[in-house]
Amino acid sequence: MSHLQGEARAAYVQNMFDRIAGRYNLMNRLMTGGQDLRWRRFVVQQAHLPAGGKLLDLATGTGDIGFEALRAVPDATVVGGDFSLGMMRVG
Repeated sequence: MSHLQGEARAAYVQNMFDRIAGRYNLMNRLMTGGQDLRWRRFVVQQAHLPAGGKLLDLATGTGDIGFEALRAVPDATVVGGDFSLGMMRVG
């Protein structure tokens, strides 16, 4: 991959995330020893999202930060986007 540039590199990375999407959350949980849960809660706390607030989550992956934000602020509006449609479909 290090020899790829521009659109070819982007396509390679996008395809890689599409391929691992179904296992991504489990791999993340195992590789971080569950720390990923604390990181997401911390990110949402630092956002200080008010009731009815709006959150834009770019590079959302499977949407875990957005889902955490909705757990913390159920009436928030969350929009997530990712260049890996496979990751977003998992979420």
